[in-house]
Amino acid sequence: MQHLRKHILCFILILLPFFHVFGEDGIIDLRQVDFNSEIVNLEGNWEFYWEKILYPGESFPDVPAYFPVPAEWSCCDDYDSRGYGTYRVILLLPPNDGRVALYVPQSFNQYRIFVNGRLWGENGDVSAEYHVNKNRKGPYVHMLPEAQRIEIIYQISNFDDLNGGILDLPQVGRFDRLRQERDKAVIFESFLFGVLLITGMLYLSFYINKRDDQSSLYFGLFSMVLAFRTILYGEHILLQIFPGMTVETEAALGHMTFYLAVPLFLRFIVMAFPMTYLRKFRIPVNIISGLYIALAIFTRHFFFVRFLVGYQVMTLLVGLGILICLIRNVFRKNRTAFVTLLGFFALLLAAVNDILHSQEIIHTFHMTPIGVTFFIMSQASLLSWNIGKAFRQSEELATELTTANNSFRRFVPEEFLKYLHKEKIADIELGDHVQLEMSVLFCDIRDFTSMSENMTPHENFLFLNSFLERIGPVIRRNHGFVDKYLGDGIMALFPGEADCAVRAALDIQDALKLYNKHRGQSGYEPIHIGVGLNTGSLMMGTIGENERMDSTVISDAVNVCSRIESITKEYGLNIAMSEKTFLSMKERDSLHVRKIGRISLKGKKEPQAVYELYNCDLPEVVEKKDRLKKDFEMAVILYEEKKYWESLRIFSTILEDMPEDDTSRRYRTYIDQALLKAGE
Repeated sequence: MQHLRKHILCFILILLPFFHVFGEDGIIDLRQVDFNSEIVNLEGNWEFYWEKILYPGESFPDVPAYFPVPAEWSCCDDYDSRGYGTYRVILLLPPNDGRVALYVPQSFNQYRIFVNGRLWGENGDVSAEYHVNKNRKGPYVHMLPEAQRIEIIYQISNFDDLNGGILDLPQVGRFDRLRQERDKAVIFESFLFGVLLITGMLYLSFYINKRDDQSSLYFGLFSMVLAFRTILYGEHILLQIFPGMTVETEAALGHMTFYLAVPLFLRFIVMAFPMTYLRKFRIPVNIISGLYIALAIFTRHFFFVRFLVGYQVMTLLVGLGILICLIRNVFRKNRTAFVTLLGFFALLLAAVNDILHSQEIIHTFHMTPIGVTFFIMSQASLLSWNIGKAFRQSEELATELTTANNSFRRFVPEEFLKYLHKEKIADIELGDHVQLEMSVLFCDIRDFTSMSENMTPHENFLFLNSFLERIGPVIRRNHGFVDKYLGDGIMALFPGEADCAVRAALDIQDALKLYNKHRGQSGYEPIHIGVGLNTGSLMMGTIGENERMDSTVISDAVNVCSRIESITKEYGLNIAMSEKTFLSMKERDSLHVRKIGRISLKGKKEPQAVYELYNCDLPEVVEKKDRLKKDFEMAVILYEEKKYWESLRIFSTILEDMPEDDTSRRYRTYIDQALLKAGE
């Protein structure tokens, strides 16, 4: 490999004179150059004095050797890569205004430059033996004297790098243009550093939020390693930030970024595009990278850089494997692989260029930043596409979730979740419960069984849904919620004041009147309902088992309410309520209420006081009930005291004035039965 490299370099050196500015050996003639529009590379054959450190004013040998610039010493068999020497060249310039300057790139070699006898710039201390460079300088631009003949003496020594000599071309041009070109390079590298750093942080945040996507982790780390590498090469921005950084430190950091980037990128590709044969590369690549990192940390740059070519060959093999993997995935119609392949191809070409450039086989420039830019652009396009896709999917999922929640809400009241302190139905567990004070409403269609016998099952469903869809909104409008549909009935709960349940009962009766009007217009018989109300403490929660559970309300208050609703037909009531509900109401002035009495309810040992709410009756009936209210309640008291004859006389008087009062008629029937039983 070393001999092949030398042959290639010698071939390039033979061709160099055909491409640089023409002049004699040791002289570069720039008199025909327009520096207002051109920047000139100082390539050509310079005078060279091996193992001599010559100063201006000293006597130079009469017969100098000539050495091409740029080139490394080891390309010629006469010189070693480690050593020292002095270059000299004469520049012939056109008349100028003193704004012509010289640009010198960064170098690991130590050098000292004199221009027309004056020290122009230096990087370290040129000497005949190794010592640590404690005065390193980055790339810089300095003005040249306002003269048409410029002598440049370039002292240089190398005991740090694998290659010695003037490896990167100095340039001559107008100061402002050279400075502008360098500023552009610094801005570009700073921009690329920022892009890579932000990209790395972005992908790491993706991984933190989604731990199963390990490709994001490795690409994020890869991007951050490349970000750090960006400021180590080119304009050596890190050296400008830390001027005291030694060659050993900067070189070790630069090599370590290379040795870390390769396994990280391979791991990223393996995670993003699983391929069996690529997985086999991981362990060998990791082991080799670890060994190279150890060399960079524990040995001198001049030693470990000798092994760089081996790692570069491995990198090319890994790159070839990744290329094959991506091509295979492209043929499998993988859109992600196609975009990644385009970016990786640019990155691979840049890597090949940099490997050849670092071996001094070609004299170009570091193209990795450009290749990385293309690759990042490809990944950015994929990222935007994936984010857009994820956003569309999230919108679809949100729509589906909203639909599902709305569907669940139809089966499980939203208030049920609220009072159990649950945000979503998935949080509910078997046995969750809470004790609350609420009002309960039961509503039932009278004689539904006989009605349903004359309807088909389909007509039954249509009828019930037509009725219930008028009741539900009324309950919600009065701050209640439907707990259950009970075939031809409904059970609702009112967490607030008892007045809400009372208003809902009245509004239900009003809705029924409107519904019956529509039924009459369609040729159907009107329907009648009974509404029962009760207020009390109840337990709301879940019952069942893990595979099937249901929400329910368990309380004696619920049972009492159901029984109160069941007597509405027996006593001819539209709305009946318990004494607890009646006493809990805050607004009674607008209500028409009379006490029906203490009635024995099924399942209760003690009779329960029940009240009738008759606001929804016909106006003339309401007027009569109000007028006869005291007589009616007195008759009820006499009945409860078993003073049947006195009670019977009052009820009979009420019925003479209000024959449509089914409650008084029911009491008279009970009195007749009691008197008959007593033999009176």
